[in-house]
Amino acid sequence: MRDIAQRAGVHASTVSRALRNDPRITETQRVTIRRAAQELGYRSNPLIAALMTARRSRSGHTYKATLGFLKKHPTDRTAWFGRNYGQLLAGARARALAQGYHLEEFNLEDPQLTPRRITEILQHRGVQGLLVAPLHSIQDSIELDWSQFCTVAVGYSLNQVPICRVAHNHFSGFILAVKECRSRGHRRLGLVLQERVAEKVGKRWVGAALLDQAAQPAADRVPPLLLDHWNEADFTVWFNTHKPEIILGVNLAEVPRWLARLGKRVPQDVGVVSLDRRAGDRGIAGIDQDYAHVGGNAVDLLIGMLQRNERGLPEKPSVVLSDGTWINGRSLRPKAQTRPRKR
Repeated sequence: MRDIAQRAGVHASTVSRALRNDPRITETQRVTIRRAAQELGYRSNPLIAALMTARRSRSGHTYKATLGFLKKHPTDRTAWFGRNYGQLLAGARARALAQGYHLEEFNLEDPQLTPRRITEILQHRGVQGLLVAPLHSIQDSIELDWSQFCTVAVGYSLNQVPICRVAHNHFSGFILAVKECRSRGHRRLGLVLQERVAEKVGKRWVGAALLDQAAQPAADRVPPLLLDHWNEADFTVWFNTHKPEIILGVNLAEVPRWLARLGKRVPQDVGVVSLDRRAGDRGIAGIDQDYAHVGGNAVDLLIGMLQRNERGLPEKPSVVLSDGTWINGRSLRPKAQTRPRKR
């Protein structure tokens, strides 16, 4: 503050007021002071500013800074977003509240929201930290002035900018699912994904599948099936050609019906395993990614960035991964019980 005051030729208290847009400071003085601050590379700490605001208000309430939860989906898909990412939002909100922060949702689907307008709305609401929810695909994007915010993205779908992230460890999740399948005696494991989903996780599931397949005898290898769109015809050709014992993938609700039309029963003939098992996937075995935990990790990382005033796009983004857990289900045969030996 003193350096800025010296360069602008004003008192330090005038600098403080000008940077808070205090109406007692003329616009001419504010411009001069902001220019001096910019030349000196000054960046205000939003948490200190929030604390000082609370102190000046003489309020007995603890100040709770606002974090922005950015999502992008059509308004008619609000229920869909809640089913898929409700636990993520709930986990993030609970962790934020426990540390004195409020988490506010912003849906950026409106095409009239220009990058400048989005930035203005967030700044007007006092938002300094952003948590970006997963997008529908890597072709989607969010554009705003990233230099004004500390930002953490969930997952890899926002890939147009270098950004800090939290995510499920898709590679270890796949390896855990494979381990559970092989422990039940299954050898021929087949991965089925939409290309959009494979890209959305940086093809980590595909990479893990290829690594696992390379370690198997040639007769037991099943190449992954990547679909432009979810369709029974391509699945049927692939299944009849490679005859997998286990189908691994996500959004597998239709697969048991497809298998039934091929004369296959689940799990007696073919097992079905979800790599992203949600609360609604009753009866399906697979990996619980624990979205609530991922949301909490995102808030922890974001608050740390706020405390260090790390705004803008980082030169070397951080990535925090968390492992999922295995959930048994009726779509996979249970492990064989070992009979005690007779003496």
